[in-house]
Amino acid sequence: MDNHQLLALALRCGASLAGVADADTLRMSPSHQATSQQTLPKATRTVLVIANHHPRTLPELDYWGGEGGTRGNLALIKIAKDVARQAESDLDICAVPLEYSPTDRGTFLKDAAVLAGLGVMGKNNLLITPEYGPRVRLGALAMEITLPLTRCRKDFSPCSTCIGLCEEVCPQLAFQTGRYSRLRCARQMEADQSAPLLSSVDEGYSVSYCRKCELACPNGEMEETGIAEPVAAGDT
Repeated sequence: MDNHQLLALALRCGASLAGVADADTLRMSPSHQATSQQTLPKATRTVLVIANHHPRTLPELDYWGGEGGTRGNLALIKIAKDVARQAESDLDICAVPLEYSPTDRGTFLKDAAVLAGLGVMGKNNLLITPEYGPRVRLGALAMEITLPLTRCRKDFSPCSTCIGLCEEVCPQLAFQTGRYSRLRCARQMEADQSAPLLSSVDEGYSVSYCRKCELACPNGEMEETGIAEPVAAGDT
């Protein structure tokens, strides 16, 4: 079968973006090759990758600490479950939601998203999409069937002409060597944890992690106009 029905279903279930990646290629991706823990289910042949838009105007989607991590993560979990249920009932496809962590029957989601054509890796070490820039969160579902793959548009190269706004705003200078420093980024996350969101404690959400490089990125400005629509990745 083609992938159009499955991608359309994912968008109807609430995903902002959806695409299909090849599982074997994903297993050979840089992040997977950097670890000996290959936990993507062995029978998986393709992976459906979904993205949920986290606009600048809804920072609370990323507040951390409640059950399920964040509101945005809870929304992604629901979308994935809805996709799995409807794919089985409507399309006779078994799509199993993957865990977030690659070491717990999950996958490296940014690698998967690039292979599924949702976007490209940016200088800020984030997935950058044509529609929403880096302001998305990712989920994935494993399938034991082969489907046509999706591709990002060929002319999309967001960092090639950028002056490096993400590098300039980083409070930990995580890009000062010309390459992203996970250690420096982690230092900022530790600092964020020591400065909780007191106004959100009553709701169970107490930490607002740094998003400066993400929010500084000018890509995906369609989101500010209110005209962006959920789309399936495609080779244009």
